[in-house]
Amino acid sequence: MRVIAGVAKGRRLASPGHLDVRPMMDKVRMAVFNMLEALHVLQGARVLDLYAGTGSVGIEALSRGAEHADFVEWDPRVVRLIRENLRRTGFEDQAHVFRMRVEHVLERPHVLGEPLPYQIVSATPPYEAVDYNVLVPRLLRSPLVGADSVVIVEYPRELAGLPKMVAHFHKVRDRRYGRTRVALYCHEAQLSRTTSPEER
Repeated sequence: MRVIAGVAKGRRLASPGHLDVRPMMDKVRMAVFNMLEALHVLQGARVLDLYAGTGSVGIEALSRGAEHADFVEWDPRVVRLIRENLRRTGFEDQAHVFRMRVEHVLERPHVLGEPLPYQIVSATPPYEAVDYNVLVPRLLRSPLVGADSVVIVEYPRELAGLPKMVAHFHKVRDRRYGRTRVALYCHEAQLSRTTSPEER
């Protein structure tokens, strides 16, 4: 697994090995970042990588011009893996790794410090470990996101689909890659920046 593009392009990331971690597949990560680049939200962005795993999403964002990334992961072994990948890519000074449960962060968003909200939020949870009908509305209604935020949610194709709208956020993309689906939400204030209607 490598960084796909940007200043750290080609840098190899430490793999999870025997750990119970499911990194975002390269082809999915490439598709996600093509969407983000089309929305012109990467440069100078503050990024939140929830259920961060290897940290590949936040690190890819930093490589492509994001200013700062916060990573949230509970397993201490995986936290060490993220820190190793930040060291390998040279982004240690642009990142913070929080050993916390995502549920705790959603209950008390300000534990991550200021400023909130983030411009890009990625949630790639273990498929069987979360209730997406709870996770997605809580995330899209939280202070972690705002009018300039784009939210990415990875989920299994077995689900019928995620909500088309929550609060002021509209689902503008929903694409399938094998067993994986990725939904992208934009605040209604950003809808004029999207390039096409929702795609399934």
